[in-house]
Amino acid sequence: MNKNSLIKRIPNVLTLVNMTLGLVAVLFLFGQGHPHKPLVVTGVILLGGIADFFDGFLARKLNAATEMGKQLDSFADLLTFGIAPVSLVNYLAPYSHSVLVLCASLIYMAASAYRLARYNLGDFSNHFIGLPITAAGIILAVYGAALYHWAVIELPGVYGVATPVVLVVLSVMMVSKVRVKRVGAK
Repeated sequence: MNKNSLIKRIPNVLTLVNMTLGLVAVLFLFGQGHPHKPLVVTGVILLGGIADFFDGFLARKLNAATEMGKQLDSFADLLTFGIAPVSLVNYLAPYSHSVLVLCASLIYMAASAYRLARYNLGDFSNHFIGLPITAAGIILAVYGAALYHWAVIELPGVYGVATPVVLVVLSVMMVSKVRVKRVGAK
């Protein structure tokens, strides 16, 4: 295997790092008590966002974009920016779970999968259609960290109303037809 071939594998390695970070975030929520578990999980999701940015950036710069990489990226993104942030906000206040929070979480997951499938079927070299799942997942994780930090979750009514609204708004933004310029696109 030559040096050029190894260099072109870097984007897929970063994609697998992103995926691993998403899995770490979810599994960490199941682990033994850590005093600031939601903040750690948010940090891990943010690191996944950095890996996600650089995998795409390097794939384009190294002319290493492949169909395999595109599919791996979608699986990684669904885990890191779909499942992990939803797990986080549901972890924060299990006593206040309502049918509304559950339904909104399911809508967010369905919108995430739909958005990724639509992206894989199109050619979006200079723009995205709808809010990228990476942005939605980071927003949701930061929302969860804010709930934890400011102890808003002690008010089940706030959590029970605000969380479904945030989830549904992010879902609608992901599946919308609004064009979003890609960072660094000409």
